[in-house]
Amino acid sequence: MNTAVINWFGPSFSELNPLLQHLHTQGAKLYGEVDIRFGSGVAGWIGRRMAHKLGAPTTAGKVPFSVDIHHSPEKLTWSRTFARTHTVTSEFQPVKTYQQGGYWVESTGPVKIQLGVSTEGGNWQWIQQSVSLFRIPIPTIFRPRVSAGKAVVNGLYQFEIKISLPLLGLIFGYSGTLKKDDGKMID
Repeated sequence: MNTAVINWFGPSFSELNPLLQHLHTQGAKLYGEVDIRFGSGVAGWIGRRMAHKLGAPTTAGKVPFSVDIHHSPEKLTWSRTFARTHTVTSEFQPVKTYQQGGYWVESTGPVKIQLGVSTEGGNWQWIQQSVSLFRIPIPTIFRPRVSAGKAVVNGLYQFEIKISLPLLGLIFGYSGTLKKDDGKMID
C-alpha cells in the first residue's frame, strides 16, 4: 500500500527503523500508559487550558493511553485516547517530499503546526517550523515550542511530546512506551 508517509519519504523511507517502517506502512493501534506533565504556576495554568481545549486530561500523572494510526495516500491520522475518555485527533498532510526539503502540517482543531523531520539513528523527530491558530501565524516571541519524537527501543514504541513557551518553560507534555494492541511488540 502506498501511504502518505512512504510517498513523502521516497527512497529515504528505508532510513527509518524497520519497525517504524512497518508501523507507517500498515498502521496500528498502540497502547500503554503515558505520564502527563504540566508546568508550574502560570505555565501550568496555560498548559491545563491548552489540554482542555485539545480534549486531553487536565490532571498530571500516569493514565492509560492508546493511539490509532491510520494511513491513506493523502494523509496520516492519529487518534490519541487518554484515560479511555479523552480523544485528540490530528491529521498530518505532507507538503513536497523529504528530498525536496518538504514538511508536514499537523492539524488539531484550529491549531496547525508545520513540522520538518529528522531521521537520525532511524528514529523520527519532528522539527517545529511554524504554528498558526485559526490560520493566523503566531509570532515567534509568543509561539509555543513543540518538541516531539518517536523511536523503537527493544520492540516498543517510545515517544515524548513537550510544549513550552518562551520565558515560561514547559506548559504541557506527555511521554510513554507503547505496544501493539494485540499485546505483541511492534513487528
